[in-house]
Amino acid sequence: MIKKRNLKTSLLMSLFLLAMVSTVGAKIIYVDADASPGGDGQTWDTAYKYLQDGLGTGISGDQIWVAGGIYNPDANAGNPTGTGDRFATFELRNGVTIKGGYAGFGEPEPNARDIEVYETILSGDLLGDDGQGFANNDENSYHIVTGSETNETAVLDGFTITAGNADGSNPYDKGGGMYNYKGSPMLTNCIFYGNVAHFGGGMGNSYFCNPTLTNCTFSGNAARLVGGQGGGMANWASSPTLTNCTFTGNSAGWDGGGMWNYDFSNPMLTNCLFIGNSPDEDGGGVNNWKNCSPMLINCTFCGNAARSGGGMANWDNCHPMLTNCIFWGNTGSQIHNGNGCSTTVTYSDVQGGWSGEANMNFAPCFADPENDNYYLKSQAGRWDSESQTWVHDDVTSPCIDAGDPMSPIGWESFPNGGFVNMGAYGGTLKASKSYFGEPVCDTIVAGDINGDGQVNRTDLEIMVLHWTDEEPLPLQ
Repeated sequence: MIKKRNLKTSLLMSLFLLAMVSTVGAKIIYVDADASPGGDGQTWDTAYKYLQDGLGTGISGDQIWVAGGIYNPDANAGNPTGTGDRFATFELRNGVTIKGGYAGFGEPEPNARDIEVYETILSGDLLGDDGQGFANNDENSYHIVTGSETNETAVLDGFTITAGNADGSNPYDKGGGMYNYKGSPMLTNCIFYGNVAHFGGGMGNSYFCNPTLTNCTFSGNAARLVGGQGGGMANWASSPTLTNCTFTGNSAGWDGGGMWNYDFSNPMLTNCLFIGNSPDEDGGGVNNWKNCSPMLINCTFCGNAARSGGGMANWDNCHPMLTNCIFWGNTGSQIHNGNGCSTTVTYSDVQGGWSGEANMNFAPCFADPENDNYYLKSQAGRWDSESQTWVHDDVTSPCIDAGDPMSPIGWESFPNGGFVNMGAYGGTLKASKSYFGEPVCDTIVAGDINGDGQVNRTDLEIMVLHWTDEEPLPLQ
C-alpha cells in the first residue's frame, strides 16, 4: 500500500512539475497602435506600437493583448510606414493566443475589453487608399493572416480582418483574409469583411486544415475572379468546425457564394446562418463538389441566390446531412443534387418540401427577414436584440419545438417545450420560447420539463428520451 501511495505521489508531482515547466516564461505582451515608438511590450504604457513586433517576441504560453486600432502586416518598428510587401502576413504560432478589443494605452481602464467598442482591425490596405467595391486594392496583402501548420493552440480572438486581396498565383490566390495550409488554428469572435481571392475571399483552407471557428462572421467577401469559388470560405480537402457563425452578402464568380467545399471536405456546421450570398453559378449559400459530406445542425439558409441550389448545391458524389435546419426564401431551388449526390434531411423546414423524417413545408415565421432578423416569432417570447428583452408576437413559428427529439435542448430558455427548435438559434439562450396558450406559463414548476405549467406523462416521456444525453435537460 505504501509503494502504491508513493507511486501515485510521484506521478502527481511529475505532472505538477511538467505543468510548471510548460508555463515558465509565459507572459502578456501588450500592443497598441496609439503607443509611442520604442516600447518593449511589457505594459500598456510601454506597449509595442506594431503587432508584428509583438508576434516576433511571442512564445508558447504567451498571450498578446491588442488595443483597438488598425494594424497592417507590413509595418513594424523598423518600417513604421510599412514596406508595401504584399507577402507580409500576421503569422499565427502554436501556443500563442492573440486577443483584440482592449481599451489600451491612455484609457482609464486599459485592460477593459469590448471587441465592438475597441474594434481591432487587421487590414491588408497597405496604402490606406481603398475605396468602395474593392477599388484601389491592387497593392493589398495577399493573406492578412496565415495559420499554416498550426494546431488548436494557435488562437485568434476578437479581430476584424479586412481588405486582403489574394489575386496572385498559387498559393497567393487563396484566402485574402486568412490562408491555412495544413493548419488548424482556433478563431473566436472574428469578422472577415471585404476580402477578395480566387478561392476563399474571407478564408482559404488547403489540405488537411481543420480550424475551429466560433462566433465568427463572413460578410461582403468575394471570390470575384473568373472561376472564383467560395466568397466567404473555400475548403480544399479540409474540414473546419464552425459554431454560431454567419455568412452574409458574400459572392463568387463561379460557385459557393458563402462556402465552397471540394475534394473530401467535410465541415461541421452548428447554429450557423447563411443569408444573402450569391455566386454567378451554383450554390448560393454552400456549394459541395467532389466527395464532400458536410454535416449541418440547426442552420438557417435564407435569401441566398444561385442558378441552382440557392441554399445548397451538390455535385459529383457529395452527400451532406442536415438536421434541424431551415431552408426558406432562397432563389434557384432550396437544395440541388447533381450527379451521384444525395442530401439527407431530417427534422427540417424546406420550402417546397423535402423527403425525410419529420420534415415540413411551412413558413418559418422569421421575425423580420427584411432587416436581417431571423429569430422565430413566438407568442410566448422572442428575443429582441435591439431592446435586449423578450417580446411577444401574435403568431408562433411552427419551427419551435420541431427539431429532432434526440437533440439536446441545450440552453433554450423556459418554457422550452423539452424539444429543440429548428434553425440557427435552436439550442441557444436566444431560442424562441414555446407557447401552450394563454396565459403564458412563467412559473417554473419542479418536474415540468416542457414548460406547459403541468407535470404529467409528457414530461416523463421527454425525460426518459434524454436520459443518456451528454448535456442533460436543465432542471425546471
